[in-house]
Amino acid sequence: MNRFLFFSLAKHQTLYFQRLLDENKLSGRVVTSQQLPIPSLHGVRRILSDIDWGRLVDEKCRERVVKKKYNGFLYRLLLRLEILLVALRVQTLVDRERPDVVVVWNGANRYCQVLLCLVPQGTRTFFVENGLLPNTTTIDARGVNYHNSVPRNAAFYRSYAEGKDIEAEKDVALIPRKPRVADQEVVSLPESFIFIPFQDDRDTQVRLFSPWIRDMRDLFALGEKIVRETGMTVVFKEHPSSRESYSDLHERTHERLRFANGNPTQELIEKSLFVVTLNSTVGLESLLLGKPLLTLGQAFFNIEGVVMHADSSNEAVEVVKRFPDWPLEDSLRLGFLHFLRNEYCVPGRWQDSSPEHLREVARRMQA
Repeated sequence: MNRFLFFSLAKHQTLYFQRLLDENKLSGRVVTSQQLPIPSLHGVRRILSDIDWGRLVDEKCRERVVKKKYNGFLYRLLLRLEILLVALRVQTLVDRERPDVVVVWNGANRYCQVLLCLVPQGTRTFFVENGLLPNTTTIDARGVNYHNSVPRNAAFYRSYAEGKDIEAEKDVALIPRKPRVADQEVVSLPESFIFIPFQDDRDTQVRLFSPWIRDMRDLFALGEKIVRETGMTVVFKEHPSSRESYSDLHERTHERLRFANGNPTQELIEKSLFVVTLNSTVGLESLLLGKPLLTLGQAFFNIEGVVMHADSSNEAVEVVKRFPDWPLEDSLRLGFLHFLRNEYCVPGRWQDSSPEHLREVARRMQA
């Protein structure tokens, strides 16, 4: 029987992981960062050679830049010492537990990265995250978001769809996200517009997987450029969880460049001509609702024929100018979504943790 090691960084993760263990009678344990054992110097040579110190430090410092926190020489030195201490504790844990399977949440946190660097070769790994589609959960052996194992080749989905009864989902109802600021004004929408949803600057989707749009001010500037060079109207919506204030951007709005923070996202998608996103969940929701999509960042759904993509502001404007003559294939979009729904995503939200859901997760991790 496989021995599992679940590594938790938050209470909700601990509760979910423990239910997976208990209700499926799996062998192993859940360990939180606070429960890591006393460090040992055993394996320090391997720690120094196997960990990508520069990448871990740079990623954390980029996060602090977004949060407007100090990230100078002293912080970088202390961060390296912290990572070394965590690595020594993790190495002791791995030596003690000798897991066959390691499970982490998302995997982007530096503690998770240290653990994944130090598990012995041949140890199976799984990454847990919120589901890509409504009422689902992600369990992936390779990673999440851009690092996931979803095929990126259009030919795969053409082949997958052969012989299957693939139809558009009916009566799609998106799950509204609770905003940080309540009771925002619902505005009248223009007859014709492009919808550009903001993302959270602090999120890894922006920090790690957006090569040329650094933050939402860059995204707003692109919207201005699109309006200026195409004459089209752009409607933005701020991310409901963002802590950033964009009062300066609101001062730059006008008739053809506006915010609609109080309007439901589903309404904005459905009434728009098309949607522009870096790599957000709203992009996937747009595909679910059959709306043309232009991506600007690294997204696992950057599949030729499913979405349009641009790697610079000039390229983005040229793609917008070509609308509606985009070479998109509805059959490819439907095949892609069918694969996600029926093959990739685990049915049920992890928050609900039904017995059927927990059994399916355990089955996939033991397959």
